[in-house]
Amino acid sequence: MKFKTYSNKNKPVFVYIHGECLSAFSFKEEIKELKKDFQVVLPILDGHDVAADEKFIDIDTCANKILDYIDEHFQGHIQVLSGFSLGGQIAIQMLSKRPNLCEYAMIESTMVKPTRIKNWSAYASVYANKLAKQKWFNKFMYYTIFNDDFAFEDYYKNYKCMSKDNIKRVLDAHSAYNLASQELKDVTAKVAILVGQREKKAMKKSADLLKSKLSNAEIFMLMNFTHGDFSLGNPREYLRFVKSWVQNKDSQQRKKADKIRQEKEGEYMPNWKHLLNKIKEKRATKTLQKS
Repeated sequence: MKFKTYSNKNKPVFVYIHGECLSAFSFKEEIKELKKDFQVVLPILDGHDVAADEKFIDIDTCANKILDYIDEHFQGHIQVLSGFSLGGQIAIQMLSKRPNLCEYAMIESTMVKPTRIKNWSAYASVYANKLAKQKWFNKFMYYTIFNDDFAFEDYYKNYKCMSKDNIKRVLDAHSAYNLASQELKDVTAKVAILVGQREKKAMKKSADLLKSKLSNAEIFMLMNFTHGDFSLGNPREYLRFVKSWVQNKDSQQRKKADKIRQEKEGEYMPNWKHLLNKIKEKRATKTLQKS
């Protein structure tokens, strides 16, 4: 397994695990901002690296390899563990093996019950592999999963290089994952379970089931979001969540603004300056709303 690292010495460690048939490209926008405050580590799961011939075996093997890397480079502890879809399943597997692995965990759009009926695109990936690797058909498949073309060009380039056997193993492992076999009651991390409001009901049921297994977890419903809309499709929203939930930067900024406001109360200010400040505040509010 390969690991892409964006080192920032003496900073806390942030590990993000990508979803099925994706790769490091699915987190490239977040890296630009997160590497300022974290050492960012992106494992490229076996069977997904176009430059390597390692086969995807199963979720447990991936979890062990990432844990070994964390043990070797970070003394067995990180601050944030984040995973999307298949990456979320691997993150859960890691937490079940190492309850005190991290301080925060973000489990995004992750199924934790076996899926009896697979998506038709999963069947096409295996039984019509040549067709699935045609760009026009692959884009059609991509839309059925993500409902938008967040990173289609990167996805297609990566998918085209994945072997049929690896795709089958990845999709089989993803659809067969079962939370019932995992022990999570001793997990010490603060866990955010993220699910899109527009995702299928089974995903929302999985979120409820996962929360029932964890003593310190909270479900965050992502309004009007579908599968992949968060880390893959809206990196700004993802970063905003990390800043508020992990780094507590939003509250710090509010405290700083309140302190400045309190210091200025009672201070003499000419009317023209007061009016200028009002205009600046309105402009800042509009800019914030646009972003």
